[in-house]
Amino acid sequence: MRRWSAIVFLLLFARCAAQSTAAQLEQPAQTYDMTLEDCLARTLTHNPDIQQLRLDVERAAGTKLVFRARALPQLSAQTTAGLRYGPLYPPSGLFGIITAQFSQPVLDAGIPPSLRRGKLEVILAQQNLNRTVTATLHAARVTFLRALYLRDLIALHEEIDQRLQANVDSEQRRLDVGTGSKAAVDAAKVQQLNLELALANLRNDYFSTVTRVAELCGRDPGADSNGVWQSRLPRPVGVLQFEPVNVDWSQETAYALRHRADLKLLRALTDATAADKQTVQAGYFPLVSLTAAGLFIPQNLFVSKQTDIVPGQDPRTSDLRAGVEMSWRVIDNGQVTGPSHRLEAVRQEYEIARRQLEQNIPRELAVIEGTLASADARHDALLKSAEAAEENLRLIEAQLALGAATQLDFLNAQSNLLSVRVGLADATVSHELARAELDRATGRYLEFRAANAP
Repeated sequence: MRRWSAIVFLLLFARCAAQSTAAQLEQPAQTYDMTLEDCLARTLTHNPDIQQLRLDVERAAGTKLVFRARALPQLSAQTTAGLRYGPLYPPSGLFGIITAQFSQPVLDAGIPPSLRRGKLEVILAQQNLNRTVTATLHAARVTFLRALYLRDLIALHEEIDQRLQANVDSEQRRLDVGTGSKAAVDAAKVQQLNLELALANLRNDYFSTVTRVAELCGRDPGADSNGVWQSRLPRPVGVLQFEPVNVDWSQETAYALRHRADLKLLRALTDATAADKQTVQAGYFPLVSLTAAGLFIPQNLFVSKQTDIVPGQDPRTSDLRAGVEMSWRVIDNGQVTGPSHRLEAVRQEYEIARRQLEQNIPRELAVIEGTLASADARHDALLKSAEAAEENLRLIEAQLALGAATQLDFLNAQSNLLSVRVGLADATVSHELARAELDRATGRYLEFRAANAP
């Protein structure tokens, strides 16, 4: 009896501690309904990582202009003005001189790759955004599915808890009329306390999961739209149900090779590095430019007539010169060769990483195929066992009320039902997570982005 009392006391203490923690977390929280589609749409529009990369796409448009500037003409001007005073150059007074320079590249081997690199800068930013969109939407979907899974487990444990409470009440009534025993009542309470402890842990996990959903959606769970602190968490709405799929894995492999954002990013990085290399190697070739320079000295009061240093020379004469300028560096001591070799090494690294990803796609899809097949088999097997376990528990409950069954029989029956139904939920969520992984591996999250683009 002392042992049973100690067990009951410890379980009661653990349950109270877990429930108090859950109450402290959940009591002040306000909830709002959220479907999976709402979760993905809010993640796409409000997630801070995605918003940051959208700004990076705009930055890339400005960087594109920097690369294009190599082919554009350059014009510069400089004005010099001041006050002249002293006996060396009389008379004293104000003076002003204006100089201007113009240059237009005519033959520059680096212009074509530089223009191509500018276009690739925008492509790189876009593909980097696509890659982050895929990863973030996948994380939001997986977290949302886990929240639905935990919600279903909580409902299942609450249902079993009601039956265990009914069993405790039944044993207590039998004890009150003298047909039961105190040991049977304690055993029934221990069964219920064990389940309630697991139920409290599930509620804590559920709270953490929906908090993570709120973070991925870009909403601060501690503040509202006006910045006032307020814990407001989503309440996942939807049914976690088993939906069989028929997949043509060869077509999925080809689709992934065409649409995966990480593959497109590596291809763009490879092309961009090749363009950078060609831009650097332009230093091997001569540079030819049209040039013009002018010197303008205003013929007004700002400049006074000076004494001729050379007889017949006018010190106020403006000057204009135009021509063709050519430069060719023959020996550069590795200033071109070194960066060219480094960029080639980087390009090969990107190429190797891309090939590894392409070769890994069939293996990823094979793992997903095995997961789907295993989940299908488990679901079909457990679906047949669930009805039998439910009927067996109802029979044991009736026998226990008549005194024809023991608490051990009831414990085995409810444990069997709980195990079967939890296994059924596990098979269902494994199947849905495998479908989500299939969409990630093939790049289909970008279809959702195209359909819900802000």
